[in-house]
Amino acid sequence: MRLTAALAMLVLLPLAALPARSADEPEVVYGKFHRAAMAGDLVEMFKHGPAARRAELQGMSAARKDATLKLTQFNMPRAFKLEQRTLHSGGRATLVVSGTGNMGPRGLETMYGIVTLLQERGEWKVDEANWSNDRPAVLGAAKPAAAEKAAPKAAASARGAPLVGTSTATPGRTLGEAKPACVYKPVMTAADMEACK
Repeated sequence: MRLTAALAMLVLLPLAALPARSADEPEVVYGKFHRAAMAGDLVEMFKHGPAARRAELQGMSAARKDATLKLTQFNMPRAFKLEQRTLHSGGRATLVVSGTGNMGPRGLETMYGIVTLLQERGEWKVDEANWSNDRPAVLGAAKPAAAEKAAPKAAASARGAPLVGTSTATPGRTLGEAKPACVYKPVMTAADMEACK
């Protein structure tokens, strides 16, 4: 009996000396929220939201839950990168995140998210996550390297299209015959309409 008590003391004593597990950082909580959204797990997603949002989930119909999930997934990129973290007084935090998302007909584009978190019972909870393709002012101007890359393209387009057979064409690629210019007329033939396609 004494041996069992002594062994229990040896096992439990080091565990008592360990510090209590601290709450996850805001960006870690948002990461869990984001992964749950991308996985289609609305219950897990709302688990990382405040109690008021979880209560909303309980009152939602199945159709509304499905629509909420689809809208959330559509408005977020599949992955994100933390750009900036700001901790505010009163248990609030703001994250600025970015990722490449599909903006519909415009194709892939950098999206920026402003995520607001609040502390609830000592844990961070995602209050709001708003994504758009507008770079937030808090991140400052776009990087100069991107502007330098865009400048040659703008200069090239200002010169107009390269002439057939000139050296400005991509190496290894041959250009075909130039298409006739499109001229809109009150009455157009099939050839005129083909030129305007």
